Order: sequence, then C-alpha cells, then structure tokens
Amino acid sequence: MSGSKAYPVLLVAIAFASMAAHAVAQAPAPSSLPPIQIVVDQSCTIQPESDPSVLGDHNDAFRDAEICHRESVLSSHHIGEKIADGERAHLLVHIAEQEYVMQNATDTPAVFVVRQKVPDGWTVDSEPQPSTMDGETAVFLVNAIPGQRVRLHVGLRRSIPLANNAE
Repeated sequence: MSGSKAYPVLLVAIAFASMAAHAVAQAPAPSSLPPIQIVVDQSCTIQPESDPSVLGDHNDAFRDAEICHRESVLSSHHIGEKIADGERAHLLVHIAEQEYVMQNATDTPAVFVVRQKVPDGWTVDSEPQPSTMDGETAVFLVNAIPGQRVRLHVGLRRSIPLANNAE
C-alpha cells in the first residue's frame, strides 16, 4: 500500500501500539510482600490461625461467603470393577465432591490453606492432589493475587467390595 490508502492503516497501528504501552504501564507490579495465609475448613469456615488482616475483630472461626463458599456439593455412587491377579471384583463406589470458591479480598497475595477431612476408608480422588496429609486431613494450598477469585475441586472416593455372584 502506498499514498493515502496506507495512512489510515498506519494511524490504526500507532493507536494500538499506544494503547498496548499504556496497558502495560498500568499493570500492577508484582508484590514483594510475602503471601498471607487464609485457613479454611471443609465447610469454608475461616479459622483463627488465618492472617490477622483477614480475621478483623473475630476471635473464633467465622464464615464470610465473600472470602469462601462452596458450590457443586454433590454425592453419587455407582458399581465399579477392579481386576487384580486375574480376578474380577465388583465394587460399590461412593463419590463425594465439592468445589471451593475463594476470593482474596486483601491487597496482598494470599495462600488459601484448605483443610478437608478424609473419613476412614475414603481416599482423595481429585486434581490437584493435596499438598500434604495431616493425619486424616488433606491440606490443599491455593495461591491468589489481590482481588482474585480462585476455585478448588475436591473429590473423595470410597470403594466397598461386593460379594461376587456365582456364575
């Protein structure tokens, strides 16, 4: 292109370049502050060992749906099969799952420490797997930048062997 046809294209390119430079200049700088901890249990109750900036005037555990709430709390069961050592076994499989929705309402990066009890005979069946196990409690760590809303899906599974039918 040349002459007057190229001029509008050049103006558009300059405008986009200017907008991109302005957007980069307004992007927040990464924080050098260490992340605060927000500790929640399987019911999304904020625990007293959370950062004082989140606790405010609360001395005990409390709920705040803006900071943490659960969605998609589901349970189901189905018949499964497992083959081990050439033997086929039928299982009654129970699934319990929920999705945590957490929001970092602070102006500092945060780590949500989600503590999910795992009943005896159950296993964690989700991605990601817990960061650690503390006895019978699965501990998940979820990072959130200031203002960010994050989700964590946690599934638990229990398989009970069924008596095999004579064939």
